[in-house]
Amino acid sequence: MKMKKLVFLSLALVLAMGIVAFATHTTAQAAPEYKWRLAQVHPVDSDFDVRAKEFAKKVFDRTGGRIQIDVYSGGVLGDWTEIFEMNVRGTVEMAMSQANANFDPKLNLAYYFPYLVKDIAEAKKVYGQGGWAYKIIQDLWAAHNVKALSVFPVGMSGVSLKSLPKDYANAAVKKGMKVRVMPIKPCEMTYEALGYIATPIPYAEAYSAIQTGIADGQMGGPPFQAWQFKDVNKVWIQYNDYFESWWFTINMDLWKKLSKKDQDIIQKAANEESLVRWANVAKEDEEYRQKLKNEYGWQIVILTPAQLKTISAQVRKTVWPKMEELVGKELMDKIYKNSGVPRP
Repeated sequence: MKMKKLVFLSLALVLAMGIVAFATHTTAQAAPEYKWRLAQVHPVDSDFDVRAKEFAKKVFDRTGGRIQIDVYSGGVLGDWTEIFEMNVRGTVEMAMSQANANFDPKLNLAYYFPYLVKDIAEAKKVYGQGGWAYKIIQDLWAAHNVKALSVFPVGMSGVSLKSLPKDYANAAVKKGMKVRVMPIKPCEMTYEALGYIATPIPYAEAYSAIQTGIADGQMGGPPFQAWQFKDVNKVWIQYNDYFESWWFTINMDLWKKLSKKDQDIIQKAANEESLVRWANVAKEDEEYRQKLKNEYGWQIVILTPAQLKTISAQVRKTVWPKMEELVGKELMDKIYKNSGVPRP
């Protein structure tokens, strides 16, 4: 009898534990309080994709599953211009995005501003957390209903070409080569100032333009981008004309609805992923230069500090006054003051 009672009690205990376990599992699997989409255009398994998913995982874990962020990579929700506008409207809650300067010329400071920094180390001081451009850029995003959380650094730009021009380090000399530039005015002005024939072409058409001879090369990103043109170009010149930076962003209306605790969790996760990227960006630039050189026989040209100083001074003298026409005197006053570049 005692044995039967013991068995019964044991079964009851097991059943009770099962009920508790089921209840716990059900709670853990309950629908999240928030379920958002984060859009970004770079391929799955790229560092963009990896960092975005790490960010989403941190937010999910640190909120106990209350905030679920699903990452959509590879541009499946649209190209970067579409993602920008969807983020502004809130139809896509979050993004790893670049600022659309065609939407607002002031946003050139957040994306393409020629020779604002000379290298990655200086870029971190300017664009990184606490940098002088960091808060200014956040305010520029905020004017369009977007909370810019933290910078995702991409790398130092240059140009890929079919062949090396004779006077590549002399901005005053006309190169006689057509370079595909991003279809935004500062890119066109900068490569004209560098002596090239600047040809605005959308990125999606850049490869075929070089392949068919419409352009001799392309600009618009670091060596990572040049790798996409490894079969149609043969030269990389590290002009350092700008530092490409993207941002972790969230729709401002959504941001304002969150508790301070959730805002802090999201901001911290974005800051952490930004720092991971800052630690790796110079290494990635060099890895892709070496891949192009060793695997595809490219000629890699790294300008000397003296050459960069001369070129950057020439471009600033020519282009920065025109930038003021685009972004306005108030913003340019801040740029001249903080960069230490004297007004012409």
